[in-house]
Amino acid sequence: MAIAGLASLIALGYGLARMGWVGAEARPSVMRLILWVFFPAMIFNRVIGNPLIASGGQAVLYLGAGFLLIVTGYAVAAGVGAAAGVPPGSARRTFAFAAGVNNFGYLGIPVTAALFDRDVVGVLLVHNVGVEAAVWTVGVAMLSGDSLRRGLRNLLQPMTVALFVALAFNFTGLGFTAPVVFVSKVLQPVGDCAIPVGTILSGMYLHELLGRFSLFRDPRVSIGVVVVRWVLMPPIVLGVVACCVSDLPLRQVMLVQAAMPCGIFTFLIVELFKGDALLSLRCSAVTMLLCLLVTPLWIKVGRVVLGL
Repeated sequence: MAIAGLASLIALGYGLARMGWVGAEARPSVMRLILWVFFPAMIFNRVIGNPLIASGGQAVLYLGAGFLLIVTGYAVAAGVGAAAGVPPGSARRTFAFAAGVNNFGYLGIPVTAALFDRDVVGVLLVHNVGVEAAVWTVGVAMLSGDSLRRGLRNLLQPMTVALFVALAFNFTGLGFTAPVVFVSKVLQPVGDCAIPVGTILSGMYLHELLGRFSLFRDPRVSIGVVVVRWVLMPPIVLGVVACCVSDLPLRQVMLVQAAMPCGIFTFLIVELFKGDALLSLRCSAVTMLLCLLVTPLWIKVGRVVLGL
């Protein structure tokens, strides 16, 4: 149901752009609203008062897991890209970026919510900030050919600030005080807009790209991304979690993360940093088409492996 709902919202965004109801000039403003308002509000609301994030050690564990997940994905995708013969330069860097990032938010959040309780979703959101840190530092440096030191400046963004403010309130006990709880409740409906509006926006951008897109044009990319996301990453993630992670909420989060296709939003970042947006879109499209069958299969396998 979560996958079908995601596809419906993407189709809605595509239809709005096709009919001209939302013009290209409006899309950057909507993206800023998502990144600067909706997602920070959702993170603050889900983290405040969450009993599963009651210590700094837990927060570091969840953030670190998200960061390492993406860095591992980049390393695996870079190796597969070279082995598959993806041309060096921008195309190979784009492949490593796009294939290395799983759909940690737009699909990961509703699937996690469907399988587990609200507090586990809060753990996922802390984990996702670690993912964002890897994307905007290591990922952007790799994609653009820039230095990692310059990429570290991207860490100072609203989602990161919202997380650390919420964690500070939790660790000092202020997260349970009446004023903070009131603010959190006010922000809840704002944060609830993040996933649906962001998914609709992805559909709008797809309308611009699909006119130049061919799903079967480059089999090296299509086969390579299938190998990364569906053959290598799930057993790597599940194996590491089974051996090294005892924290139950994190095991539940990583079960879902291991089974995710490529991220939907990656082609927007690729386009922003002058990568190959159509190649990135191909990675997303191929794995999203297959995830209707493969994601439930890996979740079932993962439940057995992790004892969930």
